[in-house]
Amino acid sequence: MNRTPANNDYNEFSGSFSYEWLIIDGYNLLHKVPELAKMLGTDIQGARHRLVRRVGETAHNMARQTTIVFDGREAGQDTALTSKHLEVFFSPGNLSADTVIERLVCKFDHPEKILVVTSDHAEHDTVSSAGAYTMSSEEFMAKCDADAKRTLSKRTPRGKGPKLGDLFPEGW
Repeated sequence: MNRTPANNDYNEFSGSFSYEWLIIDGYNLLHKVPELAKMLGTDIQGARHRLVRRVGETAHNMARQTTIVFDGREAGQDTALTSKHLEVFFSPGNLSADTVIERLVCKFDHPEKILVVTSDHAEHDTVSSAGAYTMSSEEFMAKCDADAKRTLSKRTPRGKGPKLGDLFPEGW
């Protein structure tokens, strides 16, 4: 079963999707952003931080809670990147991020209220068969980029270029 978001999943009045939980395959998404993928060899933590900042606003508009899962030796939560609506989680050494995501979906009481962002076909098939919706990493990043442009144009006065404060809204 192919479970991708349909147009009717979008609430035009509130400007948001009605998912309870957005789960993102962290490194899968990170590898789809060329400038961040290049950073992996020299500054892996910086690449993760930039990814989280880049997707934060869109993720918050799509679901009440967002979890970004990375493969990692760190295991557990990254409290420096975690906020009220977004948590960053590292899989334990003996499990892949894919396995963690699959378990999260299967253990959730209403998997049909979950959207998983991944371009991994096996992961897509597994979480879809459990009842979750999926979106490709490419499609999600395109949405993040479009949202960022729209937000920047709203904050920038007409006929003027953006100022530093326009690029970093309060609370960031």
